[in-house]
Amino acid sequence: MTDSILSPQIPAPADYYQNNFCSVFEFVLTRFHNIAEAAIIADLQSYLGASSDAQRLFARLLTRKGPTFLTPSLNYAEVAQLDLAIVELNNLNLLQVSGPVAGDQILALLTKAQIVEIFAVPKAQAKTSKGEIVEHLLSGRSDLQIGYKCRQHTQWINITAPRHWRLINALYFGNSGQDWSTFVRRDLGLLAYENVTLQSQQFETKAALQEHLEERSYAGLIYRLEEFPFLADTLLKKLIRTQAALQSSRSCVRLRQRSLLRLGKWAEKEKLLDLALTAYAHTDMPPARERRARILTKQKKVQEAASLLAEIEKTPVSATERLFVERFGKRGGGYQPPTTVIEIQDTPESVEDFVLLELLEEGSWGVHSENLMLKTLTGLIYWPICFAPMPGAFTNPFQSGPHDLYATDFFLQRIEAVEALEASLTLEADFIAHVTEIAATKQGIANRLVSWGLLESIPIDEWLRAIPIAQLQQLSQFLIRNLTEYRRGFPDLFICYESGRVEYVEVKGPSDQLQPQQRAWFEEFNRMNIPARVVKLQLCK
Repeated sequence: MTDSILSPQIPAPADYYQNNFCSVFEFVLTRFHNIAEAAIIADLQSYLGASSDAQRLFARLLTRKGPTFLTPSLNYAEVAQLDLAIVELNNLNLLQVSGPVAGDQILALLTKAQIVEIFAVPKAQAKTSKGEIVEHLLSGRSDLQIGYKCRQHTQWINITAPRHWRLINALYFGNSGQDWSTFVRRDLGLLAYENVTLQSQQFETKAALQEHLEERSYAGLIYRLEEFPFLADTLLKKLIRTQAALQSSRSCVRLRQRSLLRLGKWAEKEKLLDLALTAYAHTDMPPARERRARILTKQKKVQEAASLLAEIEKTPVSATERLFVERFGKRGGGYQPPTTVIEIQDTPESVEDFVLLELLEEGSWGVHSENLMLKTLTGLIYWPICFAPMPGAFTNPFQSGPHDLYATDFFLQRIEAVEALEASLTLEADFIAHVTEIAATKQGIANRLVSWGLLESIPIDEWLRAIPIAQLQQLSQFLIRNLTEYRRGFPDLFICYESGRVEYVEVKGPSDQLQPQQRAWFEEFNRMNIPARVVKLQLCK
C-alpha cells in the first residue's frame, strides 16, 4: 500500500488512489487467482496493464457512488487526458460510453434545469419539483426513449461489470463492512492497524467463495424483508438447504446461523409463527430455543413446549438460556441482585447520568461506560492473544481483530496461549507493567475490544489504581473466555468511592426491566463476590 500520509488541507498525491488500487488488485491476483472467476481475473489484468491516466480515472470512479457517471462531472487534476482515458477504458471493456441505462438512474444524475431543457418540459410543469417531473417522464417513456433523448445532450459512462469490483472488495477485506475508503481513513490518520501476519486466505476454494457470497446475499435480503416480504419462504428454504452443507467454513456457519435467527425474529414480529418456528429450529444460536419455547406456549402446544424446556434445562448452551428456563412461567425465579429504589418526580433525560450524580460522594468518581470499560481493559490485557497469528484469523492488513473474535470457540482455539499469558502475569507488578506498556505502545491502533476514547477520558493508570487488580483479573479472565455471550450486558456505571471500594451499577428507569444478559452478569458478580447492584428509578405516586 502507499506510504503517503494525507492531510485534509493538502490534496492527495497524483498517484495516491492509483497506487492503492494497484496494490489491492495485485494482492487479489496473487492470492485468489485459482478461485476467482476468469472474467474478474481478466478485468484485474486489464486494469494493471492500462495507462497511468486510465488507472487513475478508474480508481477514482471506484471510490464514488456509481456505477453511472455523467462525463461533464468528471474533473480530476491527476488525469491529464480525460477523453483518452475514457476511450482506453472503453476499449478494455472496463467502461461503457453512453450505454443502456435505466431511465430513473440517468435522470437522477441530471439537475432539474437540465431535465427541463432536454425534455422541453412545459413551463407550468417546470414549476413543480424535480421528483414530480421525473415521475411524469418515467410514466410516459421507456428507458430506451429516455436514454436516446439524454444521449443527444450529454454523455455518461458506466462501469461495465460493477459486480466484479464488489467481489474484489469482498475477496480483499473478507467482509461487507469495509471498502476502499478504509485506505483514506488510515492515511488521514483516523485509523491505524496492527501489523499482523497474514497466514492464509479466507477462501481456499471456489466453492468456499461461492458459499460466502451466497450467505452474504441471503443476509442482505433478510434486512430487506420489510420491502419484499414474499421472499421469506424462499430465503428460509435456501438457508435450510445450505445449512446441510458439509464443507461450510466457520465464518459461513456463523453467518448462516445469524441469518436464520434474524429471519425467525422478523417472522415472529410479523406473526408468521410457523415460519418463525422453522427458522429457529435450524439454528442453535441463542435465543432461538427460547423463542421456540415461547411461541409453542403461545400456540398452546403444551407437550412440545414442555419437551423443549426440559431439553434446554438439561443442556443449556448459554447462561441466558439457563436463566430463561429457571424463570419462565415463574415470578422471581433465579438470582435476584441487590436493588435500590430512588423515587423521582419526573423521568430525567438520561437516567444513567442522573443516578451517577446521585450516588457520587465527596472524593468519589464514576463513569457511565457500560460494556466499554471491561472490553477495553480486556482488550489491552489480552492484546497479544487477539492479534496472535492463527489459521484464517487475518487475511488482510486492515483488521481490528481476528475474524473469529466473537466465535464461540475463540478461546478454545487459543487456550494454551491465554493460559501462558495469565501465568506470566500473576504478580500484580507484572500485570500492571504489561497493561501499561500495551496501552502506551499500541495507542490509537484499532482493536475491536478497545475504546481509545474512553482511555482519553480516564487514563489507564487511573483505571489500574481504581480497580483492585485481583478483581480486574477475575473479570477479564471471565470475559476473554466468554466473549460471544458476555460482551454485552455489563452494568451501566462504574463507581470508585473515596474508601477505595468500587461498585458496578445497572440503572433502570420506571418502565425498564433487567434483560437476560444483564441477569447473567449479576450472577457472575455474585459468584465472584464483586459489589454490584441495580438502581431502579420509580415515579412518586
